[in-house]
Amino acid sequence: MIDVPDPTVLYRVRDGVYAGDLLIAAVAELDLFTWLAAHGPVPAAELCAKLGLAERPADVLLTYCAALGLVERDLDADDRIELTDLGRAHLAAGSPYDLRAYYGSLAERPAARELAHVLRTGTSAAWASAGAGADQDWSGRLDDPAFAERITAAMDARGAFLAPALAAAVGDLEIAALLDVAGSSGVYAAAVLADRGAARAAVFEREPVDAAARTLLRARGLAERIDVITGDMFTDPLPTGFDAHLYSHVLHDWDAPRVERLMAASFAALAPGGWLLDHDTHIDADKRGPLPVAEYSVLLMHSTPGKCWSVRELAEMAERVGFVDVEHRPTAGDRGVLLARKPA
Repeated sequence: MIDVPDPTVLYRVRDGVYAGDLLIAAVAELDLFTWLAAHGPVPAAELCAKLGLAERPADVLLTYCAALGLVERDLDADDRIELTDLGRAHLAAGSPYDLRAYYGSLAERPAARELAHVLRTGTSAAWASAGAGADQDWSGRLDDPAFAERITAAMDARGAFLAPALAAAVGDLEIAALLDVAGSSGVYAAAVLADRGAARAAVFEREPVDAAARTLLRARGLAERIDVITGDMFTDPLPTGFDAHLYSHVLHDWDAPRVERLMAASFAALAPGGWLLDHDTHIDADKRGPLPVAEYSVLLMHSTPGKCWSVRELAEMAERVGFVDVEHRPTAGDRGVLLARKPA
């Protein structure tokens, strides 16, 4: 990689922007830690039932609380949740060091209220808290060319540093033809091809993002080597003739059934022996962190149907649809790549 200062701290500021508001909601709206002090340890499913929480956002909340050291989480014991000394001393009623009023003073923050609603309903809020009149479905907003161009530029900017690290992490794989699914500007496909002289790639994107991708690829002199195929990954079959499928920052936008559906579509379309590559921010297998990824997961839970998926969850889904040899490799900026192979 080019020797530039590491921007990870800047990714973390942007990606973690909603995390503090989730803790405010947990304290001021749910009084979660007082409840745990009285009823815990308790399986996560029972906690959700008693507090009226939807499964997906509650999972994000519990991972975040575990990463902060406020609860202990044991997936191998019915996902048992237990309050820690830190949570009991500072966020539960009855302690002389109780900070609930301190957090409660910010309970009127709009994002905290939005997150409380997401926790109870499982329904995502408007992208970037855009407010009344905004399309609540962030993916639907991609139908607006101006929004699509803005999001494509944002993803491209993020990829400038991250893409070479991804390419380095998969440098040992034999890749002759790469399909970058929902690949936006193609920045990751370009990096993977950089040291593979004879390889080719295609970005598979929906309208109007496909137009923004073509413009950027032409501007970078890559249009002859990286094609853009127009299609919707949920309604159109994935193109065949590729030995690697890349999902970069894609699966975290979707719920479990759609993530597994995409994996199954890749398994069907890939050449035998081909690779599935999921480049993303991944929660640890035990769902106790890492903290920066748990914070980013809050943003995704707020604004999309998804979250940051754990390595364990993704591996189980990949294996269910037929992939083998699943492994996880770190890249850069709190990211990693999960690899899975289609048997030859």
